[in-house]
Parts: sequence; C-alpha cells; structure tokens
Amino acid sequence: MGTAARTPDPGPDVAAAVGARTSREARHPLAGGRRVADVVATVVLLVALTLEAIVAAWAIVFLSLNFSSCSAPGNSCNAVLGGAVVYVGPVLVALVVVGAIVWSLVRLVRRRMAWPIPVVGITAVVAVFFACRLLVDAAVTRGI
Repeated sequence: MGTAARTPDPGPDVAAAVGARTSREARHPLAGGRRVADVVATVVLLVALTLEAIVAAWAIVFLSLNFSSCSAPGNSCNAVLGGAVVYVGPVLVALVVVGAIVWSLVRLVRRRMAWPIPVVGITAVVAVFFACRLLVDAAVTRGI
C-alpha cells in the first residue's frame, strides 16, 4: 500500500492571507450620521439618567421627613413600611441606572440602536420615585 500524500506547509505569509479572507470581518459602522447621532444621543441620555437618579435617590431619602408628623396627636405611622421604602428605594434607583448603562453599552458595542434604553431607564426611575412616594404617604396616617 502507498503512503498518503502530504501537502506541504504553505508558510506564514500564505496562511495569513488565506486566514484574512476566511475570518469573520468586523462590522462596518452604520452609514452616514445615524451611528454618530445614536452614540451622542445615548451618552447625553445616560448622563441625564444619572443626574435624575441622584436627585430621585436623595428625594426618596428625604421622604423620611414625612415621619416627623408621627408624634402629633391623632397621627399614626407604619415605621416598618416607611423605613423599608426609604432604604430600598435608592437601591432600586441604582439598579435601574446600572442596568440601563450596561444594556446601553452592550448595544453600542454590538452596533445596535441604543438611545431608547436610557429613555426607558429615565421612565423607570420616575416610576420608582412615585411608587416610593405613594408608599410613604400610605405609611403616614393623619388623624386631624
């Protein structure tokens, strides 16, 4: 029986040229200014989301001032509910912001449209703030 014919090694130059043609090429940026506009809008909205989150987190902490009326005659307060809201609210705001930033960056790296993600984050922070406000108002009952 004969021996199998072996192909000679093509060398590093030929292998690099063949590998360059067969390897997966990087995506080209979106045509025109759409890609630049998406990146700029995403960054601006993420900065706005971060500033809004800082204000909302401090506002949730300041909601604890509603409990200063608990010592007035006829008023009653649910300190457990109010305390939980004041401590958990800023954490939820931070989770929304971190999630929106990570998700936006992943979409930017994958060259997908990313500006709607911070808009959803801004809306979610507003929703968390108003939910906390409603819960704190429910925890304080004014008798007079």
